[in-house]
Amino acid sequence: MGYRLDNKDVNITGKRLTKIGNGMTGNVYRYKNMALKIFNPDKEVPIDTETAAYLTTISTSRVLLPQKLLFYNHQLRGYSYKLVPKKNNGRSIITLPKDELIGNVAILERDIERLSKKQVLLNGISPENSIFNGNLYLVDPSKYTILDLFSTEELERLNKYQLHLLLSSLITTDFRKNGCDNSLESEVRELLSIRDDNENSSDFFADIMTGSNNFKEFVKKI
Repeated sequence: MGYRLDNKDVNITGKRLTKIGNGMTGNVYRYKNMALKIFNPDKEVPIDTETAAYLTTISTSRVLLPQKLLFYNHQLRGYSYKLVPKKNNGRSIITLPKDELIGNVAILERDIERLSKKQVLLNGISPENSIFNGNLYLVDPSKYTILDLFSTEELERLNKYQLHLLLSSLITTDFRKNGCDNSLESEVRELLSIRDDNENSSDFFADIMTGSNNFKEFVKKI
C-alpha cells in the first residue's frame, strides 16, 4: 500500500509538488486545486484519525478544516484543505477599511460559534497558522481537539479569546513593520487587551473605531 487520499490511490512520491508552507508538524504543498499537508515522517502525528475525520464533517468559511484525509500504509499522514492565495497585494490589517476588518472578524466568529457547538477547541491559533490576503483565514487545524467536558459557552469564550489574541498579534506586528517605536506598540497592545471576555472582537472594534476609517487612523487619534 502507498498513499491514499479520500480512499483513492495517489502518486504523491512520484509527483513534483510545490511547497507552499512548512512548520513543526509537517509541510504544505499545492496538489491539484487543494492544499495538502503531509506530516513529518520522523515526528509523532499531531492529530488522531478520529478527530481529523470529525473535522471533515464540519462546514466553515474561514477556519480551514481538513477536507480529505491522507493515509500511508493505513496510517494517517496528512490531509487536504481549501487552497487560498497568500498574496495580500499590499494590504494590511491596520489599513483595512473598518467595515472590512469587522466583517472579517465577524465571519471568523461565526465559524468559531459553529465549531464550539461541535465541541472543538482551536489550539495552535497563531500568526504562523493564519493567512491574510485581504481576507483572514485560520489554517493548520492539526492541534485542534474535541472537548466534551466544557459547555458550548465555555468553549466559545476560550476560542474567541484565542482569536482576539491572534488579532492583537497581527495588528501589533503590522505597526512594527511600519516602524512604530516600542512605546506605541505597548500602547496598542494595552488598548487591545481591554476587551471584555464576553465581548465579540467584532463588536469591540466597531465600538473603539467609531469615527475612524481604519485601525491605523484610529491609533493616530488617541
